[in-house]
Amino acid sequence: MKKINYLLTMLALAAAAISCHKGGTETGKVEPSMKGVFYADIPGDKALVEIAPGASKTFSLKACAYQSNVTDITMNFSFKADADAVAKYNEANGTSYELCPGSAYEFLTDEVMLPRYAKASTTARIKMTCSGMEKDVTYILPVTLDKAKQTETWEVADTLAAYVLVKMSDYDPFGPGTETNPYPVSSVADLQAMKAKLEEGVMTYFKLETDLDMTGVTDWEPINTVEPYKPFSLDGDGHTISNYTGTTTLFGGVVGKIFNLNVTNANITIASGPAGILAAYGGSQDVALEVDHVNVSGKITNTVAHGSGGLFGVIINANINACSADVTIASTKYDSGGIYGYDNTQAPKFSTISNCWTAGDITGNRMVGGIAGNAANNAAYSPVVISCCYSTAKVHAQFKYGGIVGDACQGQKNGETLDIKNHIEKCIAWNDAIYSDVADESVHYSAGAIVGFTAVKNYLVDCYRKADLVFSDCPGNTTNELVNQENASPENPLVEVAVTPGGTNYNFPYHGKSAAAGATASQVAKTLGWDEEIWDLSGALPFFKGGDAPVIIVDDESNGQLPDFDEHEFFNN
Repeated sequence: MKKINYLLTMLALAAAAISCHKGGTETGKVEPSMKGVFYADIPGDKALVEIAPGASKTFSLKACAYQSNVTDITMNFSFKADADAVAKYNEANGTSYELCPGSAYEFLTDEVMLPRYAKASTTARIKMTCSGMEKDVTYILPVTLDKAKQTETWEVADTLAAYVLVKMSDYDPFGPGTETNPYPVSSVADLQAMKAKLEEGVMTYFKLETDLDMTGVTDWEPINTVEPYKPFSLDGDGHTISNYTGTTTLFGGVVGKIFNLNVTNANITIASGPAGILAAYGGSQDVALEVDHVNVSGKITNTVAHGSGGLFGVIINANINACSADVTIASTKYDSGGIYGYDNTQAPKFSTISNCWTAGDITGNRMVGGIAGNAANNAAYSPVVISCCYSTAKVHAQFKYGGIVGDACQGQKNGETLDIKNHIEKCIAWNDAIYSDVADESVHYSAGAIVGFTAVKNYLVDCYRKADLVFSDCPGNTTNELVNQENASPENPLVEVAVTPGGTNYNFPYHGKSAAAGATASQVAKTLGWDEEIWDLSGALPFFKGGDAPVIIVDDESNGQLPDFDEHEFFNN
């Protein structure tokens, strides 16, 4: 940038009238009536300076003497900002700069010493920020000499000799966005601005710096809505995004990683597409999504599209671990689940959901589950692994609903053409209730304590239900009752519970086994060997280490023993 030269104009010095003080000085020396002409100087580069919001820059200040006016005594000068010099500068340079706001500068030290016969003083300092500045406006701060303590017989140059040109830099609330130095997210505006920082094929890192309250935000635009989704990592750092109300999810599609985040008291009424409190889509076929320790609560109302979930409407190549959802899902469409609605991952990729819990009220037309509505969307897709999860949610629908998974085979009971082989392992159905929303006895396939509608090629291993689980299929279907079922695999298929005459409507549920009367969910989880590095199993319900225990009503007289579990080996694909 073009440097602005100092405008220094030498004043004609008045003739030095030398006279003797009466009686002279104590030393007998004659003191001149004029000590000299001086000016303020800012050493170094004086080009236009841009300062970012929140940043500052410090400048040095000196008092200088004209060479022919070197003082013969030591002097102490102080500085001041000179508002009158702005007009002079603009007139001389054809500019229209504004006076720097008083809130944007501070004299850290404003006094210097000019030794006798020296040309320049010691250094004072002035600190500048962009406080009070407007964007795209250039400001000028003139600095001149104010006082000299030792004498009044001195003058300051009448042309501005020290100045700073300054403006606010383009607003960028973020840092470089690397893994070691992520972009900070400190406001709702920062959260919305994330999408402008994303790059296709480049992982961009963000970190939430504080809790964000979205009360009153009415113009939210989901982040990352266009495929291919741009990858990013969001570290919630244990903070909470609360009180979002809108017709869209917070994120459109997410790939990369989200962890240590809470989203509470959301209320989303979907206008189009699948929906979760966190995002519509989690993961993609090309880029996986890792979700760890993300907890959500709130309500989703969806009457327009299939796929509603506590975290995601749809998952594609997602790995979800140690997450929870306390949600009300009110849907009139297919595929509703406490964690996700349905999975669309194509082989050879697959999704995993582990160490998760859900609570609340989950409903939909069909394919409704406490963890997943539809484990795998159709035969073209790959298996889902759901392990060590539990639900206390109330689950209800017309048919194909279950305490953990609604549909695990996309309508293909015997799996002649289906080779998905979903894994549902070590899960616990501790639901408040599982029941039908219809009384039509012709609609009675299928409901289950663990899986509503399964298939012969699925792996169903060591899953348990609450002993006194409130369960019912369609009132007209009396053949589907809770029974204990052994583990199953493609080599050892699940035994079909019942088939109606003609085979048009059928029941193919998986109820798992009943826990012992009076046993707690934590006791069952402990016997199943759930990871106690993740889970605190000291209460009636499992909860995450370092988190809050779920609030439940416990019968103090229920001191039942642990169920007598059979030992089973895991089935491998």
